[in-house]
Amino acid sequence: MKFLFVDDNPNLIPIFKKWASIKGLNAKFASDGTEVLELVKKEHFDLIVMDIDMPILDGITTAKKLRDLNPSIKVVILTGLPTKPEQDLPQNIVDILMKPISLSELTNKLLNILNLK
Repeated sequence: MKFLFVDDNPNLIPIFKKWASIKGLNAKFASDGTEVLELVKKEHFDLIVMDIDMPILDGITTAKKLRDLNPSIKVVILTGLPTKPEQDLPQNIVDILMKPISLSELTNKLLNILNLK
């Protein structure tokens, strides 16, 4: 399994890196949607965990573009916004998680999504 974690908050990426290392995850990290699209053109990812509110290309728009590139990639959206988005979401978005989220809760959610629990 290969993961991609995406957040424009520079304080979160080191936390994700440490967590992925502890969990033994094969993971890459990006800070915006354009990076995601470039990485997906070069590498296969089973699951992308991505912030919804990013500059340049937001999480929902990125997920829509990902669906066109590789519809099998599952996307989990993280949001710190007070409510979940009401708009039509692409089918590759399998869950929307509210920030803040504990790493243990994130782990459990990802295991459930990938049917590994």
